[in-house]
Amino acid sequence: MKPEHTLDPQLSPIEIDTNEVRATLGLLASDDILAPLLLTLKHIEKLANERVAVLIQRGLGVEHDISDYRFTEYGADIMEDGFPIIALSNIVLKYEPFSLEEVFFLKEKQTIISLAPPEIFTYEMVQFLQEKKITAIGLNFLNIESIQIQEIVNQLVSILISSKKIKNDLQLNPLFLKGIYCYNGEICNRAVAEYAGVPWKDLVELCWNWN
Repeated sequence: MKPEHTLDPQLSPIEIDTNEVRATLGLLASDDILAPLLLTLKHIEKLANERVAVLIQRGLGVEHDISDYRFTEYGADIMEDGFPIIALSNIVLKYEPFSLEEVFFLKEKQTIISLAPPEIFTYEMVQFLQEKKITAIGLNFLNIESIQIQEIVNQLVSILISSKKIKNDLQLNPLFLKGIYCYNGEICNRAVAEYAGVPWKDLVELCWNWN
């Protein structure tokens, strides 16, 4: 039997004390029942121990026999809806592509990680990414096996959380160069730009332009 979501492990509104945490990471649930977990319980525990607030949408682990309460045992907080998680997080993870509505609710300078097939992008969606100066990483651009996803996502998250200047990290990490399709609001993937009908810029040029 699959576990129920939980017996309300988080009953009160979550308030993030920015003096106590280094960053806030949000994980959104996907409708795809075959969607893998992007981080393991051990990854979540390690992040929590490193003063990263981890917010998880209720029901994220149901298809993997992981209850909401189990996530709280490893240091995460559970929230009912995805939009408050987006509002509170610096980095937002979702296996499935972000919807137009979710992109609309992103806040300025956030980083998002998900599948990002170029054909889903519309001009309106890209406008939101540009206006909010979003940095976005597409798992599908990394050409990795499904069994590698958790470790790769953990690497990306660890780098992003520790980053003092993302430009420096982009230069040193090939994963970023392969996966980023939007850097600080600039579309840097040709296929995404063509589907959305917008210009694109080369990520290498963006990274090495220090002006």
